[in-house]
Amino acid sequence: MKNLRKALAVAVAAVALCTTFATPAHAGRGSFAYRVDGWFEVFEIHDPEDGRCYNTLQGEAHGPANHTDRVAVLHRGTDCHDGAIVTFVEPGQWAPDHFGSVRFLVR
Repeated sequence: MKNLRKALAVAVAAVALCTTFATPAHAGRGSFAYRVDGWFEVFEIHDPEDGRCYNTLQGEAHGPANHTDRVAVLHRGTDCHDGAIVTFVEPGQWAPDHFGSVRFLVR
C-alpha cells in the first residue's frame, strides 16, 4: 500500500510539472511596426509574447506604431535594460522616439 501511494504521488507530481511547463506563453494580438534609418521597409513584430524582449533589426529604430493590445515599453539599447527606458507606447498609439529594443506588457 505504501508503494502504491508513493507511485501515485510521483505520478501526480509528474503530471503537474508537465502541465506547468507545457502551458503556452501569452501573446498580444496585433502588430508593432517601426522604421530603421537607411531601410525603406517597415519592420513588424506580429502577436508579441508578453514580457519577451525584442531587439530591433539592423540598429536603432524610430517611429514605432503600436497596433497591439499590449503596452510597448521602449528601451534605449538592446536587451531591454530597465535603466534605459525611453517611453511607454499605449495600444493604438505611436511615438517619435528612437529605441533599440521593446518589451510588451499587459496593463
